[in-house]
Amino acid sequence: MNTKTTAISALIAAMYATLVALLPTVSFLLWQVRIADALLMLSTTLGWPAVVGVTLGCFLGNLTAPWGSALLTAIDATLGSVANFIASYLAYRIAYKANALRKAAAASLEIAIITVIVGGYLKYLMLWAFNTDIPLWLSMLGVLPGSIISIGILGTALVIALERYIQVRGVQ
Repeated sequence: MNTKTTAISALIAAMYATLVALLPTVSFLLWQVRIADALLMLSTTLGWPAVVGVTLGCFLGNLTAPWGSALLTAIDATLGSVANFIASYLAYRIAYKANALRKAAAASLEIAIITVIVGGYLKYLMLWAFNTDIPLWLSMLGVLPGSIISIGILGTALVIALERYIQVRGVQ
């Protein structure tokens, strides 16, 4: 990566980690609206630097998780980063600089991936950290609405605004 792409990745990682750390009550546990996940959609406009940024940012942000155990925090940081990588990479492959329909498909795919992966392991983090055994479907249901809000609504709006800015300003 060159200096520009490294800087973009670092900036996105810093924004993601900061949003998670500053908004822990909505970034963790069963019912969450992780505002930082809006940045996942940046991969459809900024490409690979955004994929790297949201992956690294998730790892760093999840290190602030309230699990009460270094092992559980490491599990969350690792699996959350994997989920972000898969979701943003596939969105990048599907909709990089593409039309609105492909961006909507990318957002839907990101929502599904985050819901299944994070909802899947969140069930076990809740059990191990708080001795709260919830059904898998409920764990996923806890992640889904927040992902729709953060990725589907906020992330799509962010990408639309960024693309308009790039178009008007001729930035690239």
